[in-house]
Amino acid sequence: EPLRAVDVGIARTQPALPNHAEVREVEALNLAAVAAAVQAIYLENQYLAARSLAEALAARLREPDGPEIVIVLPRSSESRLEQQSMDSARHRLLRLLWEADAHGRLGVYFPVAAGGVPVYVHSKVMVIDERLLRIGSSNLNNRSLGFDSECDLALEAVPDTSGHATVASEIAYTRDDLWAEHLGISVELLRAEIA
Repeated sequence: EPLRAVDVGIARTQPALPNHAEVREVEALNLAAVAAAVQAIYLENQYLAARSLAEALAARLREPDGPEIVIVLPRSSESRLEQQSMDSARHRLLRLLWEADAHGRLGVYFPVAAGGVPVYVHSKVMVIDERLLRIGSSNLNNRSLGFDSECDLALEAVPDTSGHATVASEIAYTRDDLWAEHLGISVELLRAEIA
């Protein structure tokens, strides 16, 4: 059943223009969320090309007791121009993350359909523990963090508040449902395997 009567945060990106100042709320939310993660960071995104975010993730991977990090990306970009620009940036930043993964807590996945056909991931999702869910228009690239107009919604399960357990449960289910869909299994089987 969908959540009702819950607070939802809005994070925006707007470039500096003559009429208004720059807004970098999406970047601030992403960095604060990565820093606050305790157990797990789950990212699904079309791109991984934002150095500030990759460096924040790498710092968490170097910690001896940092969170597990799961990143779901398309194997490659769709157009030749994106392949030349975004794929090279993704490769550099993934190398940064793999080198920082001293404790074996990073998983990077490129989903495929039947017969090994690559799935083009176009989602923009971040789940931090069972506490924060961010969904919106922003990619994990520099354009979305400072140069484009973007809008993301964030749902937080705030401890010691009314409805905390319900919101946390929905956040966890959203993450697990996405993950299970990529694996072609049920949420129940996914959770049983993790347990």
